[in-house]
Amino acid sequence: MKEPTIHLTTPVAEETNPILLWLYKHGWESPEWGKRPANQVALGLALHDLIERVSNEKLKGQMQVLAQQVVAENAVLITKTASLQRAVK
Repeated sequence: MKEPTIHLTTPVAEETNPILLWLYKHGWESPEWGKRPANQVALGLALHDLIERVSNEKLKGQMQVLAQQVVAENAVLITKTASLQRAVK
């Protein structure tokens, strides 16, 4: 059975500080990147795509399950945060 395809939009940069934007352009990475749930979802999706290239089907399946768990758990956090923000408004 084929896995369902997940479609997400590309994240848009939220940073407007010109100095940080210059640093990012020249290879500097924020130490905070990857810690937010949205970044974790992006990492999980990237890992899932990379795992497609693994030739050992048993290991590929196990790794895909882990990548899917990363996406699912962080998607729940994003949903809860969005629900709380809407409730506050």
